[in-house]
Parts: sequence; structure tokens; C-alpha cells
Amino acid sequence: MPVPDNSYKILGLHKCDYHESDNPLDWGRSAELRDQLMSEIRALEERLADLEDGKSDIDFSLRQTCREMIHSRQQLFLQLRR
Repeated sequence: MPVPDNSYKILGLHKCDYHESDNPLDWGRSAELRDQLMSEIRALEERLADLEDGKSDIDFSLRQTCREMIHSRQQLFLQLRR
């Protein structure tokens, strides 16, 4: 299920520019991808902490979206480590 466009803005993230000619699983770039994933995971975890601390009055669905985005990036990170 795609993430709504405004969720990226609310979560403080930027959409990646992906072109069909790009190969996101290019093993020669795996270190770069791991670094990017870790950076995104940290940013999402910080944003989720803010959402859960009550610093934001955003609804449950945005918190859940943030959790799912963290989980999907963690899974990809683990696949890249294999």
C-alpha cells in the first residue's frame, strides 16, 4: 500500500527520486544504500518518538504509517546485509 504524498512531508522526509533505469539493489552500491536506510530509520524513529510523546496531535494512523515505514526499511537493511 503506497504511503500518501503528504505523509512524507508530515514525517519530515523527502521522497526519493526513483527512475526505472536505477537499480536500487545494485550490490556495488549496497554500502551507500545501507547508510541511506540507517539515516532514514533514525529520522523516522525520532519522528515517531515525537509523535508518541504527545508533542504532536497527529492521529494514530500517522503513527502506524511511521512504524510501518521503519519496519520496511529495517527489513530491506537486513536483506542488504546478507
